[in-house]
Amino acid sequence: MIDKTVLYKFFEGSASREEEMLIQAWLDDDTRNIEILHHERFLYDSILLNRVEEKTLLRPQKRQLLPWAITAAAMLALLIVCGFYANNVLHHNQLSAQYNTIIVPPGQRINLVLADSTNLWLNANTTFRYPSGFSGKERVVYLDGEGYFDVSKDTKKPFIVKTSAGDIKVTGTAFNVEAYSKFGSFETALFEGSVDIYRENQKLTSLRAKEKSTLYDNKLYVSPIINTDKYLWKDGFIAFEKKKLEDILISLEKYFDIKIQVNMCKLPQHSYTGKFRQSDGVDYALRVLQKSIHFNYYRDDEKNIIYIQ
Repeated sequence: MIDKTVLYKFFEGSASREEEMLIQAWLDDDTRNIEILHHERFLYDSILLNRVEEKTLLRPQKRQLLPWAITAAAMLALLIVCGFYANNVLHHNQLSAQYNTIIVPPGQRINLVLADSTNLWLNANTTFRYPSGFSGKERVVYLDGEGYFDVSKDTKKPFIVKTSAGDIKVTGTAFNVEAYSKFGSFETALFEGSVDIYRENQKLTSLRAKEKSTLYDNKLYVSPIINTDKYLWKDGFIAFEKKKLEDILISLEKYFDIKIQVNMCKLPQHSYTGKFRQSDGVDYALRVLQKSIHFNYYRDDEKNIIYIQ
């Protein structure tokens, strides 16, 4: 059994690279350890929830520059409790597949190994549904959020990632999918092999290695991958290169599950480049931006809004 202290450091996003590799090796050693990981995650978030509830009556409506991680994780604890469920799906009168659901808290990421040895990372605020085992002619999973997939090769049983905007079909390759239904985003970036993208069972396009497809104005555009820093999130980083402040703030909203409202007459139109650890939190990211852009901000914890002015 792995040291629970290491697991809790992983849950809070402070585990070192060596500790993350130790957890990965532990998961690879026995598939039953995945269920242990889920159980410990449930206990961890329940503890956070209880701590926050004890302080609720003492919390003022508005605060400035307050830590967010415990509150945000606790808000999702009940969702995680409800999220780990199994339901039966009949398919051609065969035995049903048992599906599990994982909901990743804000500012965190989770590594998962599926029954077919597919290795994947799930980004913050992602909901992922996967079967306990793959039976039938296809390996089907469901994603709302962002995931990096290193799919185990099986030419006879394609791997399909279903999202609200489209489906990605592969037989074995490495790719990144961003598909947050809340933000209407849909981007697939391919690093190895090839993938096919479908919508309503109609093939839209195919990607080759080092290409990405982006949905914009309901049209899918294919372009080369120029910079891979954007995909460093699986290593715990949020990176942006020559991005406008508006785009950066949208990314922070996605990853930290918080509304950012700008009360400025006009946003600066300059482009910014930077990188920081997800575990540092949204307050740290905003303080970094303050070094280049003159603005103040405060947080309304009751409404879960950050006001920039």
